[in-house]
Amino acid sequence: MDVGKQIGRARQTPARAADEGKSYRLKVFDPHHHLWDLDRNSYPWMEPGTPSIVGDPAPIRKDYLPEDYLADTADFDLIGTVHLDGGFDPENPVGETGFVQTLHEQSGFPNAIVGQVALDSPQAVELIEAHMAASPLFRGIRHIVAWHPDPQLRYVERSDYLRDERWIRNFGKLAGYGLSFDTQVYPHQMDDVARLARTHAETRIIINQAGMPDGLRTGDLSGWKAGMRLLSSCHNVSVKISGFGMLLPGWTQQDVKPLIAELVDLFGPSRLMFASNFPVDKLFRSFRDIYTDYAECVRWLSPSEQEEMFSGTAMQLYRPVFPSVIRK
Repeated sequence: MDVGKQIGRARQTPARAADEGKSYRLKVFDPHHHLWDLDRNSYPWMEPGTPSIVGDPAPIRKDYLPEDYLADTADFDLIGTVHLDGGFDPENPVGETGFVQTLHEQSGFPNAIVGQVALDSPQAVELIEAHMAASPLFRGIRHIVAWHPDPQLRYVERSDYLRDERWIRNFGKLAGYGLSFDTQVYPHQMDDVARLARTHAETRIIINQAGMPDGLRTGDLSGWKAGMRLLSSCHNVSVKISGFGMLLPGWTQQDVKPLIAELVDLFGPSRLMFASNFPVDKLFRSFRDIYTDYAECVRWLSPSEQEEMFSGTAMQLYRPVFPSVIRK
C-alpha cells in the first residue's frame, strides 16, 4: 500500500459533489472519535449511575453510527477518521475492532483503528495480535492511565501503571508490531511518560485530550506547561488537541487559544493534530463550533501549517486506508 498516494488522493477529492454549499470550507481528518451500537455491544462507563468525568452521559447514551457522525460533520470536507476505543466491554476489547472494521466496509470509514489493550494484562500480547488479525486498519493501542488525586477526575484506580514492570515490558513490544501508543495522562504523570518515550524512542506516543490540562479548572496551568515542555523534548511524542469540554464544559476560544499557542510553540504543527472526541464532546458543543474555534485559534499560522494540524500530521501517523469517498 502506497500511503503517500492514498493521502494525496484523499486531499484532492472533495467529500461530496454538493460541498460548494457548505457554510465552512475546511478539510478535516479527525484522528479521534468513537462509534457505538448500544443494542449490540456493552459500554460499561455509560451505564446509569456510573461516575464519569463528563458528568451524566445520558444525552449521548444512544447509538452513534456512521450516519450520525456524518450528520455532525456536515459543514466540513471530511477526508477521513481514526476510531479510538470508546469504553467498550473490557472483557472483549477485540470485539470493538471487529465492529469498527464492519462499519468501515459498509461506509468507507473509519480509516484507521486504535484499540483497547490493558498493558498490565498477562494476555496483552495475545490481545494485540488478535486486534491486528481482526482488522487491517489496526494502527495502535490505547491504554488510559489518567489517575488524579481528585476522584471526580479519575479514570483509573491505579496510579502506578507507568512504573509497573509488566506494563513497561508489554509496552516495549509495540515497536516490533509497528504500532503506536495512545494514552490519556494528567500533567503530574508526564515525567513518567517522558521517561518511557526516551527509553522506547522507536515507539510513537500520542497524548490524548491535549494532556488533560486540569489547570483549566483551577486557573493554574504551570504544571501542564512544564509537563508539555518536557514531552516536547521527546521526538516520538505527538499531541491531540481535543477534549477541553471534559475539564471546562463552557470553554471558549479565549480559554483555549493560549494553550494551543503554547503547544504550537513547543511541538510545532507537525506533531499536533486537532481532534473532535465525538460524540463525547458533543455533550458540550457542536462539531462546527469546536472546529471553527480551532481554526480561529491558529489563523496566524501559514496555510500549510494549518493543514498539518487539521489533517496532515494525523494521516502521516495513522496511515489511513481510503477505499472510497466517504460522503456519497
